[in-house]
Amino acid sequence: MTLVIAGHSLLNMGFSRLDNKFCEGIFFVSDSSITKKGTPLVSGFKKVVEMPIRVAGLNFLEETFQGYHGYRYQGACAIAFAGSTLVAQHILNSIRNHLSDLYPTFRDGTYQLAMVCEEHKFLYGDYPTEMFLERDIRPDSLLSAQLVADVVKHSVQSILNQAKKHNNMRQMFSAYQADFILGVCCPNTKKYHLYQYEILPSDPDGAVVSMKEIPEGKVAVIGMRKLHEQDANDTFAKAVAEGMTTAPVMFDFLVNAITAQNEIGVFDIGFPAFHYMLEQSRLSKPQRRES
Repeated sequence: MTLVIAGHSLLNMGFSRLDNKFCEGIFFVSDSSITKKGTPLVSGFKKVVEMPIRVAGLNFLEETFQGYHGYRYQGACAIAFAGSTLVAQHILNSIRNHLSDLYPTFRDGTYQLAMVCEEHKFLYGDYPTEMFLERDIRPDSLLSAQLVADVVKHSVQSILNQAKKHNNMRQMFSAYQADFILGVCCPNTKKYHLYQYEILPSDPDGAVVSMKEIPEGKVAVIGMRKLHEQDANDTFAKAVAEGMTTAPVMFDFLVNAITAQNEIGVFDIGFPAFHYMLEQSRLSKPQRRES
C-alpha cells in the first residue's frame, strides 16, 4: 500500500486568503514502503519520479524540410504512483516514451504536436521554411499543461488496451489497479497544474483511466485515499486559512499518518518519508524523515 499527497506549495506571504498566496511549485509527500498483504518487503522505494518532456526539432536543408532532428525543447514534469507496482512501472515507461518524443506538425490548418504513436501525423515531403516560422512552432506555445495531461492519460489507456487482449483483466483487476498524480508547470502560462488519474473497471472486460484536475485549494491523495483524503484536505485548507506555508504542513501530516498506522501494528505505509518539490522543470527532494 502507499500514501502519496500532492498539492500546490503555497508560501506564507502574510495573508490568509488563497488568492493572496504565492505558489512556488508542486509538492509531493510520500511514504516509501513496498508491502504484500500488510507485510513490508522493502523500504526507501521512490514513488515520485521526474519525467522528461521533449519536442523534436525540424531539420531544413536548402530551405526545405528534411525530417526531424534532435530536440528543440527539453523540460520535465513529475509523476507519483500507487497500486500494483509491476503494472505501474510498465505504465510509467509508457508515459516516458510518449512525453519524451513529441513532434511538431501541421494538421487540419493548425500547428500542433503529435505523439510517437501518431506517425501518420508526422511531416513528410518538402515544406518551405517560411511555413514553419519560430512564432508558429514555438514549443512553449504548442505545449500546454492540458496537452501534457492528455498525453499521460493516453499513455495509461494504451497499456490498459494492450492488457485487455489477454482476457483476464476482469478476474485479476486488482493486479491492474494503479493511481497516478501529475504535477506540471505549463510551458505556455508558467502556472502550476495538478492532475489525478484512476484506473476503473469498464465493460466489456476492460478498464479505463479517469482524469481530473485538482484545484489550487485542494490536494491529490493516492494509495490509502479513503482513509486520509478528507483529513488531508482539511489540514491543507486549515494551513491556507492560517497563512501557513502548505508543503511542510502536509509533510508533517504524512509523517503523523505513518506513525499512527505503525503504532497500531499496521505497516501498509512506512518510513522513510520523502518530501519532493517540482519547481519549473526540476524535481528535487528537500527532506527525508526516518521516523
